[in-house]
Amino acid sequence: MRQRLLTGIAGGAFIAAVTYFGGTIYDFVYFGIICIGIYELSKVFFDNGFDYGAIVNYAFAIALFIEKSTEYRHYFDFFLFLYISVNFLVFVFNKKTDTKKISEIIFIGSYVVFFMYHMMLMNGSAYVWLVYIIAFGTDTFAYFTGKLMGRRKLYPEVSPNKTVEGAIGGMIGSTILSLIYFNFLSINKYIYIIIFSVSASVFSMAGDLAASKIKREHGIKDFGYMLPGHGGILDRFDSVLFVAPAVYYFVQHFL
Repeated sequence: MRQRLLTGIAGGAFIAAVTYFGGTIYDFVYFGIICIGIYELSKVFFDNGFDYGAIVNYAFAIALFIEKSTEYRHYFDFFLFLYISVNFLVFVFNKKTDTKKISEIIFIGSYVVFFMYHMMLMNGSAYVWLVYIIAFGTDTFAYFTGKLMGRRKLYPEVSPNKTVEGAIGGMIGSTILSLIYFNFLSINKYIYIIIFSVSASVFSMAGDLAASKIKREHGIKDFGYMLPGHGGILDRFDSVLFVAPAVYYFVQHFL
């Protein structure tokens, strides 16, 4: 527990500092997080962090990093088309590649690369802090509410310790934190904010459950060992993966 707490404090302080200063360092850090996430999930699916399926996703991550960091901005649709096309070409011309393999490759590209790419898109934005507020706020409030009041299991086949009461507590707690933060930003579209916050909190829990389901299906406890007491990068950022796109598109279309 002590090791988990120390890692959490050190890691949280590092990410907070990187987010506060933003810029190129922020992009590099999240590019690194994406690559580590690809490695961890490729180890689970392919038993090899440098399988050709992993290499395709590293290439996709590099393309999006270049698109974000250089004058080649707004090339995302082209890179996405190229990524999908390459995967289908590999499927057609590589006799050893079946639909299961291609599905796993594209799953990693969607789950890790595409979802986390939205954190890079919010580099320098005040709204990026909402991702942390909702993801970690939901997790924290759900944990303590579940401990104090949890009776009914939420999804015991995937995560035996999560409860319905904890989920409700997580949604309420993260919504209150969101309202406080939006008030700090002088934004008072309260109906939109409440609907968004509850929805994003559901996404946060879905991200957590998705990671748990992957681990349960493959018989592993953690995705890796990089973060002592927490496991791998994906063990810590599973909720962020789902919340980041929710925050980005809410800000783009409703604020």
